[in-house]
Amino acid sequence: MSVLIVSQPACDGVLRHVDLLCRYLIAQGVHLHLAYSHRRACGQLYALLNHVADHGGQTLNLNTGNAPQMADIPALLALRRLIREERPHVIHAHSSKAGGLVRGLGLLGLRAPIFYTPHAYYRMHDTSNWKARVFHTVERLLGGIGTSIGMGASESNFAQDILRVPASRRIIIPNGVNTRKYRPVSAEEKRVRREKFGLPPDVPILGTVGRFSAQKDPQTLYAALAQVLSKFPELWFAHLGHGELEPEIDSFLAGRPFAARIKRIGYQPDSAPFYQMLDGFILASRYEGMPYAAMEAFACGLPGILTDAPGNSDLAACGFSHVWRAKPGSADSLTDAIVAWWKSGAGALETNHRDIIVRRFSEDICNSHVLAAYETAIAGNGNPPADN
Repeated sequence: MSVLIVSQPACDGVLRHVDLLCRYLIAQGVHLHLAYSHRRACGQLYALLNHVADHGGQTLNLNTGNAPQMADIPALLALRRLIREERPHVIHAHSSKAGGLVRGLGLLGLRAPIFYTPHAYYRMHDTSNWKARVFHTVERLLGGIGTSIGMGASESNFAQDILRVPASRRIIIPNGVNTRKYRPVSAEEKRVRREKFGLPPDVPILGTVGRFSAQKDPQTLYAALAQVLSKFPELWFAHLGHGELEPEIDSFLAGRPFAARIKRIGYQPDSAPFYQMLDGFILASRYEGMPYAAMEAFACGLPGILTDAPGNSDLAACGFSHVWRAKPGSADSLTDAIVAWWKSGAGALETNHRDIIVRRFSEDICNSHVLAAYETAIAGNGNPPADN
C-alpha cells in the first residue's frame, strides 16, 4: 500500500499526531510519502522527514501557511505533480489547509480515496464570527469529498449539524497517545525533571500545555490563576507553549507578586518530561478536536481540570476518575475547579487515567483503525462505513 500524508501545521498537536501515524504506517510496511510546509516548523518535523526519506518515501515542501494565500496555487500544482508521479493508493490530509488542497484536487478529478482529519474545525465554539462563516462555507462545499475523520463525537456532530457532512462521509477515530513515552515517573525522576526546568523540587505544581492563542484562551486561564495563586501561596504554575497572545499575558502579569511562581517554558522537542514533573494538569480551551495535551497528561497519570468545551467534553464519558470541569470562558468557574482540585489533595491523588488511555487511546490501537479504514477504502474503491 502507498499512502500520501499531507499536513500544513509543522508543530504542536497536529504534528505529533502526524508523526505517530507516519511512523506507525511505515512500521506496518506502508510505502509512505509526506507533503508538509516548513513554516513555523520545529525539530520534530525534520526528524520525521528524515525517517520518511530513509524508508524510501518522497517529501514535498508546500511552503504555505494556514490562511488562504497566493502560495496555495503553486502548492496545489506541486501536490498534483507528486500524486501523478507516485500514484498513492490513499491520500490523507490533516488540518483545514491540507484538507482544502487535497479535496480541491478531488474536485479536479483525483480518483484515489481521500481522508481528511480537521484536528478541530475552526471556531467550533462560535459559528457567528464572519471568518468562521467563511471557513465553514468552504467546509460545506468540500464535505462531500472523501471521508472526514472526527477525533471525537463533538467534532463529528459539528460536521453533521453545522457543516452538513453526510453520514456516509464521516467516521470517528480518536487520536492515539504514545504511552511508552508519556508515562508516570518515580518521585526521584520527578525531582530531576523539575531541576531541569528550574522549578522547586517539593512544591505542588499545576501545569498546562498549549499555544497562547484564542482557541486555548490563556486570558481566562491566567485570570483564574490570579485568584488561585493569590489565595494559595504554596502553589506554582508551569506553562509549556508559545504564541501570539504572549505579550498580552506578559502585561497582565507585570508587577503581580504571584508571577514569580509562574514558570513559562518555550518549545520542547520532547514534552513528556514537562508532564512528568506536574501534580495536576489544566486545559482552558474554548474548543478542541480531541485534546492531545489532556490525553498525554492522563497517560502520565495526572488529575485534570478541563473546560467543558467541544472536544474536552468527549472525555467525560470515558470514566476518568479525577477530572474537574469548568465553564469555557469563565474565570470564576475555572477558579472554582482549580480550588476543588487543590482541596481534594492535589499531588497525592491516585487516578485511573493511565489505565484508560492505555486500553482505549494508545497509538497502536488508534492508528490501526486508521490503517483499517484505508484498507476498506482501497478494497471498495470508495468510502469506509460510517461510525457515528
